[in-house]
Amino acid sequence: MSSQNPEPANRSQNQANQSNEQAIAHEPHHDLFPSERSFFNWLTVCAIGFASLVFALSAHHIYNNQFHVGDIADHDLLATHASLIVDEAATRKARDDARRAVMPIFKANKNEDQKTQQEISDLLNAINKIHTAGLHSLPPKTIEFLPEYQALLNEPDSTFPEHARSAAHRFNTSEAELTAQRNVLKNLIAADNTIQPFLVTVALAVPEADVIRYKTTVQNAGARILRTLHRLPEEPSSWTETAMEFLPENWSQPLKLATAQLICSRLRPNMEVDLEATESKAAANAAAVKPIMKQITVGELIAKKNTTITPETAELLQVMGISENNRWPFVLGLGLSLAAAVSLVALFLFALEQKHLFSTASVGMMYTVSVIVFALSAILGKSYPQIVPLPAAALILTIFLGQRVAAAVTVTLAIFLGVDGLIDISNLVALGTAAGAAIGFYSKKRHALMSTGLIMALAQGLGFVMASVAQSNTSPTFLVKGLTYDFFGGIILAIVSIGSLPFLESIFGMLTPFRLAELTDADQPLLRKLEENAPGTYQHSLAVANLAEAGARDIGADVNLVRAGAFYHDVGKMVRPKYFIENQLGDKNPHDSMSPEDSRERVLAHVTDGLALAQEYGLPKAVQDFIPMHQGTSLMAYFYHKACLRDGAENVDANFYRYPGPKPQSKETSIVMLADVSEAVTHSMKDPSQEEVEEAMTKVFQNRWDDGQFNESTLTYAELQKVKKAFVHVWRTLHHERLKYPSTTTGRMAVPPDAVSAAAASAAAGSSSSTPEAVPVGTAQSSGTVVSTNLTEKESESQPPDQCC
Repeated sequence: MSSQNPEPANRSQNQANQSNEQAIAHEPHHDLFPSERSFFNWLTVCAIGFASLVFALSAHHIYNNQFHVGDIADHDLLATHASLIVDEAATRKARDDARRAVMPIFKANKNEDQKTQQEISDLLNAINKIHTAGLHSLPPKTIEFLPEYQALLNEPDSTFPEHARSAAHRFNTSEAELTAQRNVLKNLIAADNTIQPFLVTVALAVPEADVIRYKTTVQNAGARILRTLHRLPEEPSSWTETAMEFLPENWSQPLKLATAQLICSRLRPNMEVDLEATESKAAANAAAVKPIMKQITVGELIAKKNTTITPETAELLQVMGISENNRWPFVLGLGLSLAAAVSLVALFLFALEQKHLFSTASVGMMYTVSVIVFALSAILGKSYPQIVPLPAAALILTIFLGQRVAAAVTVTLAIFLGVDGLIDISNLVALGTAAGAAIGFYSKKRHALMSTGLIMALAQGLGFVMASVAQSNTSPTFLVKGLTYDFFGGIILAIVSIGSLPFLESIFGMLTPFRLAELTDADQPLLRKLEENAPGTYQHSLAVANLAEAGARDIGADVNLVRAGAFYHDVGKMVRPKYFIENQLGDKNPHDSMSPEDSRERVLAHVTDGLALAQEYGLPKAVQDFIPMHQGTSLMAYFYHKACLRDGAENVDANFYRYPGPKPQSKETSIVMLADVSEAVTHSMKDPSQEEVEEAMTKVFQNRWDDGQFNESTLTYAELQKVKKAFVHVWRTLHHERLKYPSTTTGRMAVPPDAVSAAAASAAAGSSSSTPEAVPVGTAQSSGTVVSTNLTEKESESQPPDQCC
């Protein structure tokens, strides 16, 4: 290296030391979303997912849980939860009995009394009519023969003459008088059919002079009878005897009987039911009956399949919440409950899994899996609860999002399945046990997935048995049948889980650990092609992967994704390998004879070439992102400074020499960017100490931070420091003190023959983040030559260590 003025070099060194000593006053703000569009997408997925969740859980109730009296139950309707409820039917019967036990309350009807008295008075007036017609009252001596006399008058024509002759003397009258009286009576009855026999008896017994007094006596007796009418027996035939008690004792028996008959013929109820008072009393009696309670146990049969819904059953279904006829209050309540549950899960994820909480793909997967579980539960929960995909959801979420996310979502789903009554308690416990097994025994190795599935199946069967025994369902036949169904149901769910992984990967653009492990297999065609065509880049990618894995592990990033991204980040260099120093292996550097503009084009091409190869070989989008993002919009400093020396800084646009981006959008791509440049810088250093490596990495990290390369990533400054410490630790574990060999007379270090291959390998393993410009001026290569550049040492040393070439 030619001699240079030491002042600029000293000044550059002082500036570097000063940069290491300065602390960052504050770290820039990093939004949770790289852009407004990404936030809008996330918000849209959340809204659609939540609406779908409410619909999936409520549709079953809205369209299936509307049972009316007379409907036929399409499945056994079981109690969804234990509850002490009011037995409406029993309570209603008890209250009806209490109501019927109330005797009617009566009140006097004065209008009826007046009608009765008027009719009695009309009958009494008929006595005068009989007398006037010529039927005279009997003499006092004959009164005792009144019944026989009245019977004689009613004799048929054929027998009357004979009986009249024999009775005339006894009745103290003549045959002619009897005949005349008989004719009067016949004419009277023929003229007025209202003449009753008891009136004839009264007319014969009461002298004409005593009729007025008789009427007064009878009317008074009638009034007394009316006042005590409510105490008379209900059978009218017994009223006559009671009425006779109200007549004078000195009356003859025939007269008393006829008068009682006269009065009773016009008696009518003079008391009517006081409906208002009676109803009030009945209501009070019914209200005094306390509700009759009924204990409902979980799983109790409310209505058997194919039976008709009775009024009592319909009421019980309403009380238990199984039948919902008014849908909107239910949907609103369900929505609020789900909102509370989703909020709790979100708080949990905010504390422990922010990367999934604010990932559109992760949120979309959580909602999709939940909706599928609810929808299939509504369809299968009553008939085939053993294949409700709760354990499958747990396993899928564990594979894609991790055990903590899976546990939070699965527990929430299980709670709603239980509360909603979509699955009976025994099968719910079985499914929950299987889900727990899926989360707890999950292995990241694909060949162990079937073992996890078998454990799920066993756990589901045992969970059913335990729940059944706890509910006292200990019938051997029942237990064996349930165990068998749930075991094979678990097998089906495990197969469904594993089979759905490729589809979910494609739909959500997410990668399982299994797919990522496959991508990093050395036998992958694209990796083998990289190793063959660009061995230096291949070794560099392995070294970058070692650094990046350690950094990702320390900050909780996706280690598998980081490893895969590191393997493929520079795959485009295989198209033009000789333009990148790690593949030159001592050959002439083509950039020495190229203009900065041409060099820039060659170097930029490795990004577009890499994306083309990635698409050709079907790399997932998440892995493809590492190809442009590991460079971000960083400056190709070597070519930029080369152009400045040629044309003057004022005539060179620095942005022309920047990579087009995008900048890293995630912690994973940010880590690979740092690992890429750190590996290139440390590889180019000659026998550095740990302090020198740490200082160099500090500069590299600070440069990328200050350059705004992580403004679109969620990587924080504190995490940046953790990543740096991880990188330093990896470097320290991979390096040890090396023997220093004496210099030759030419001033260069003598390299023993047996070390040539090691030096070559070391050179092959190193590369820059951007091509030759990542290797500092004067760096020794395995060939023992020095890379030729057009920069002076002063200009070279003034560049940041991760950007000079």
